[in-house]
Amino acid sequence: MTATLEAAAPGSAPLPPPSSSFETPRPPAAPAPRRWELDLSSMLQLVAIIILGFLLQLVFVSRVQHAAAQQQLTTQLRLTLAEGSIPVGPSDADGVLVPLGTPIAYLEIPRLDLKEVMVEGTSSSQTAQGVGHQRDTAFPGQAGNAVVMGRSGAYGGVFGGLNQLQLGDRFVVSTGQGRFTYEVSGIRNPGDPEPGAMKPTEGRMTLATAGGLPFLPDDVLRVDAKLISAAAPKSLDAIRLGSITEAEKPLGSDTSGLVGLVFLLQLAIAAGVACVWSWKKWGRWQSWLIFVPAFLSLGVLIATPLGLLLPNLL
Repeated sequence: MTATLEAAAPGSAPLPPPSSSFETPRPPAAPAPRRWELDLSSMLQLVAIIILGFLLQLVFVSRVQHAAAQQQLTTQLRLTLAEGSIPVGPSDADGVLVPLGTPIAYLEIPRLDLKEVMVEGTSSSQTAQGVGHQRDTAFPGQAGNAVVMGRSGAYGGVFGGLNQLQLGDRFVVSTGQGRFTYEVSGIRNPGDPEPGAMKPTEGRMTLATAGGLPFLPDDVLRVDAKLISAAAPKSLDAIRLGSITEAEKPLGSDTSGLVGLVFLLQLAIAAGVACVWSWKKWGRWQSWLIFVPAFLSLGVLIATPLGLLLPNLL
């Protein structure tokens, strides 16, 4: 079998190479991303970095902040005990309410290996420092029911193991009126019956924290403990029952840091715009090298006021 090749006519264009039926067609080139798609992708990455900074602060940095606050509160508590100026009620001798965050007692729960300074107040700002005493309830060690709240996950998660307490467990609370021993008498979830009424000379303490997963609260867990020591003289109540703010109630949120949060969010937006501009001007890796640490820091700063908006028992 022979094949003949025909020469191209003089002056004509060269013949194209013969095509093969076995050649694989090349896929069409992908369209280049548009500018707005690049900008959106960059902003989403920056938002992810800020969220990462917030999570780092909530899970890890908050524990360090709580430990530092406890050191300061311990020093302050010892000083007021030595001076005899520690509060023994919701108000002082002149009827002035005790400032929120003031250390008022020292809580020791052997079962949980817990030693914690108790502060006055139960909003997010106070429970970030330590366990807080609900101001419209009885003072620790005195007759009546004292409600004490603590966090289950963030800021040390000091009450995270509250469900491990058992009936008959004992713990001690030290105040300016002495040391008082309590004995666990019940563990309550929402819907469980409340303990019965007390005699005027009897005392009780209710420990409260968030139920459910550590950072996904769905209810309130309460542990009731009866005072088995002699109750201390009761101070004059300066706060009417139920007169506290919504932020101080279980799972309440504190909006006091909302202005600072708005300012930090505006700063984050401005930094995001600057990062995108830098990306286009000098390059991607140069911009990430400068702005990633800045955005992680912003995430941690934003987490502080944002954490106050989260439930006070989280």
